[in-house]
Amino acid sequence: MEKKYEYPAPANYPDVVNTDKGIERLITKSNLEALLTKMEEDGHDVSAPLVELIAMRNFIVQKMRGNKNIIPLVECILAELKK
Repeated sequence: MEKKYEYPAPANYPDVVNTDKGIERLITKSNLEALLTKMEEDGHDVSAPLVELIAMRNFIVQKMRGNKNIIPLVECILAELKK
């Protein structure tokens, strides 16, 4: 029998996940990663999508870190400009 995978989204899921906090949560817990991992455990070769998911996660983490480093610098520059 063919495996059936179900990962339903709550009604408000797009609103929850399409925020900065929602994206941050996806870095540590992702339905997509869970699905791909389960499919891999069941014998499916999903190595390419897993590699792509990891690459996208790494890109997001790098951008978020960069933004967190830039914000204090911008605030400092604005404070100096106001003087």
